[in-house]
Order: sequence, then structure tokens, then C-alpha cells
Amino acid sequence: MKLYLKECKKIGTSIIYYLFLAILIFSWFRNFRGVTQTEINWANGIAPADIGFERPLLSKPSEEDDYFGSRISEDDPEAIMTGVTRTLLSEYEDNSYATYPIGYYKAIVLSDDKQKQVLEILCEITGLSEKELKDLPEDYFPAATGTMISFDSMNADKDGNLNMEMGGRAATKNGDNKYKHFVSQVSYEHFKELMRNMEVIIGEKGSQYSHKMMITYFGMSETTYEEALAEYDQTINQDKVTGGFARLFCDYIGLELGLYPIFLVVIIWMKDRISNATELIYGRKISSVKLVVSRYLASITMILIPILLLSLESLAPLISFGAEKGIRVDYFAYIKYILWWLLPEAMVVCAIGFFFTLLTDSPIAIVLQFLWWMVDKGATGLSGDTKLMTLMIRHNTLRGYEIIQNDLQIICMNRLLMAGIGILFVILSIWVLNFKRKGKLNAANIYNRGLGYIKGKLFSGIKK
Repeated sequence: MKLYLKECKKIGTSIIYYLFLAILIFSWFRNFRGVTQTEINWANGIAPADIGFERPLLSKPSEEDDYFGSRISEDDPEAIMTGVTRTLLSEYEDNSYATYPIGYYKAIVLSDDKQKQVLEILCEITGLSEKELKDLPEDYFPAATGTMISFDSMNADKDGNLNMEMGGRAATKNGDNKYKHFVSQVSYEHFKELMRNMEVIIGEKGSQYSHKMMITYFGMSETTYEEALAEYDQTINQDKVTGGFARLFCDYIGLELGLYPIFLVVIIWMKDRISNATELIYGRKISSVKLVVSRYLASITMILIPILLLSLESLAPLISFGAEKGIRVDYFAYIKYILWWLLPEAMVVCAIGFFFTLLTDSPIAIVLQFLWWMVDKGATGLSGDTKLMTLMIRHNTLRGYEIIQNDLQIICMNRLLMAGIGILFVILSIWVLNFKRKGKLNAANIYNRGLGYIKGKLFSGIKK
């Protein structure tokens, strides 16, 4: 315990820890601070400036309400086809097709032959010729399709107010005149086949023409009163008010935990080496187990303490809101989510830093963790998509309690695996340190042998 507290103090007084705190607080301030109070104010009748397509999460809907929010669905195929076609036409004209192969933007430029294939698809969907596609009316597409809004297609009334029409069958005019307004000339099932062909033509994953992305961007439907009421009951009775906020908090903080703790643990070990403290450490009677475990637990502790403190900014007003409305609130939601959502992530990141720093006497762990963080960040969707080896669980919404419940099994397996990998690397770190203290393992000798082997192979190849 004495060594553990000493390591906590050592970490807490280091400059690198202050930098870690600064990054953590900055991320929290930019992404999450004020979200809770905004929702509470909205529930009390003070709407935020940017409402979007949502409704207040903490306000019970009434049948007299004009709007109950929107949801992603496949209920309106016409709207989906409208939005996708508009996007496809725009990308065809620019010959620049947006893709996200590992979550990061990549523009694809097609050859002339493939552009002709895209044109054929557009002509089949719209029933128009190439010439007609080049001379479309300004209001050919509706102002809004799904989450996409075109201000060019909006009209102003005599009072200067903007009016917009949603995409879909209901928005077409003049007897569904295909020359004046978009009307799909193919069935939705055939349309999906054509979009699968588009994916093949583009040749890169993550385009807007995958079934999932089509629904995500253009499958917007209005929520009914019954659906809104069910969501409210879910928030109050199942999520106990605080659950959604705790998940969003962990989503943002998890992005930082996936990378920045590696700098903290690597620099702490490297500092010992630079200051020649390693000789003192190796000569101590204290066991390698106690040294590694104490420093590891101290690192985890000092990482989680500021996170727990930051969560109070959201928890406190929710407790007050619950007391005011007579609603039961889960006081421990943030602690529970931090422990099973964020703790395993911190465990594996710190353990990787420990092992590779001790093994190589270098900051190579930073490079390795950065690569894992970049790939994981790009491959994981904003809500869901948790795989067995996912480092950072994403759930970038206050809603979606059912998503977590549906994926609970894979999420629990993932978190147990991350914690297990962390423990494994800690054990390996103890083994490496023990061998180094006995003089049986030296990073410099490993480098020299490796370099000698490479040189030998290189020169032998040149002589041949």
C-alpha cells in the first residue's frame, strides 16, 4: 500500500499528468459539458437554439404536441431513393465519390467506362436521358430528404418564411411528372440491386450506397406519439434518467482513454531510465511483482479519479431534476458505466505501455497504440458496431437504450477480453522486468543482434 500511494503521488505531481488532465478536461468541455443542463432546460420549456430532428428526452410527450421527433427507418422507400439519387447525381457530375473504408474520408475518381455505367444507372432510375439529366428544374428534388437539406429547393412565402418539402411520394407534384420532379422508375428492391452495383463500380467500402448508409442518411421518418411515449418510459423507468447521459459521457471520454494514457505510462518508465533510476530499481529488494502491480494500479487510479469528478457536473443536476419531478434516478449510473465501459480500456492501454516500454527501453508503445487507436476509431460506428476486439465502445447519442441491451452480450465479452489482455500484458511486464533485473534480458543486445542479422542478410544478398 505504501508503494502504491508513493506511485500515485509520483504520477500526480508529474508534468505529463498535468498535460493528460488538460487534454481530458478540454475534450469534456468541448463535447459534453452543458449537455445535461440543456436537456433539463428543454424539458422545462426552454428549447435550445439547435433542435435538429429531436424532441426533449426528459419531457413526457402529449397527444396535443405538433412534433414527436424523427427516427431512422426504412418505412419510406421513396424518400430513401430520392435522397440517394440526388447524391449519386451530384457525385457523378463531380466524378468524386465519397467513401470511408476505415472511417476516414477517401474520394474515388472513376474511369470513363465506369462513369458510363453510373450514367446508365441514373438514367434507369430517373427514366431520363443524359441530356435531360443535365437540364433538370431547380426544384426537381425536394428540399429535404432524410437528414440532407437543400436550401436551393426551398421557397419563401410572402412573409419571408422558408418552406420546405420532405422527400417521398407525398412530395411529388403534377401527376408524378418525372420530367419536373423526381419519381423513381424502378422498384425499391431493384433500386437496392442497382446500389449494390454502385458499390462494385466504386470498388471501395464505406460509400453512401451501402444499404446501411442509405437508411442512415435518408431513412428519416417522423416518430409517432406512441413511439415517443415508449421512449420516454424507457428513459425514466429502464434507464433511470441518468443512463443515457452516462453512456454519452463514456463515449466522449473513451475516445481520449484509447490513446492519451499511453503517453503517461510510457514517459513514467522512460523517465526512470533517463534519470538512471533503473539501476536503483533493479537493485532493490522489492519484488518485480510489487513494483509493476503498484505502478499499474496507481496509473489506473490516477486516470479514473478525474473522470469520476467530471461526471459530477452531469450527475448533480440530474439528481436535482429527479427530486423536483418526483422521478427515481440511478445515482450510481456513472460509476457503473465508467467501471465496465472505461476501466477495461484504461487497463489494456496502460498494460501495453508497460510491456513494450520495459521490453524495448523505447517509446515504441506510443506508435503501436496510436495505430490501434486510429484504426479502431475509423472502423467503429458512432453507435453500435462493437466487435470482439473493439478498443473504444461508441454510443454517441442520449437515446438508444435498446441498442446497448441488444449488444450487451458482445459488449460484455469485449470488455472482459480487454481486461484480460491488460492483465496478460501486466504479467508479461513482470516477467520482462524480472529478467532484466537478473541481467538476462537487455534491449540493447536485442537491437544489436537484430541489426546484425539484417546486415548479414543484406550484405550476403549483395555479394550474390
